[in-house]
Amino acid sequence: MPNINFSDFTSQKFRPSKKARGWRWTYLAAIQIFTSSLLVGIPPKAMAQANRQSFVICSRELLSVGLSESEVTNACSAALKPRGLSGCVTKIYDNTTEALSAEEILFNCQQVRRVDELGTCVEKINKAVKGALNQAAVLEGCRRSLLPERFSSCVVGVNRNVGLPTEDLLATCLNPNEEINQISPQQES
Repeated sequence: MPNINFSDFTSQKFRPSKKARGWRWTYLAAIQIFTSSLLVGIPPKAMAQANRQSFVICSRELLSVGLSESEVTNACSAALKPRGLSGCVTKIYDNTTEALSAEEILFNCQQVRRVDELGTCVEKINKAVKGALNQAAVLEGCRRSLLPERFSSCVVGVNRNVGLPTEDLLATCLNPNEEINQISPQQES
């Protein structure tokens, strides 16, 4: 194996010419200008920034479900995602019976991190599970779940093949490791 002298790499015979160095710098500068121009063309983050239109939509939708002006003002101004909050409230309001008040729905939508998923969760369960549903229990289960869309998929999926009452399905999907108590109150005595 020949001896390699690393000082040869810094000698004149391995240095690129001034013309080659100039071309490389021009090429790198062109790449930088091109990529920075792409960044300018990307719209600002719509999720992180609430603009005026978001507050307009939020207030309009919350007023449409019957909330008072002071409740609407407080709710929209405190929301990080005003459109998400109003979307959650209207989706639940449209897919539940009169058993839930608009104030109760708004309160639950304000308590979760994933406001858009909460509305979807309640909507999916209400559409898929037939029969008498405890609307408040469905809303509470979706609100308590860390992943509301997964929770609704659990309730809806298990309901298709298992004949358990909806309240038992809600409890089981929230806490899958707990066993369902099969003993009715009449059998205990």
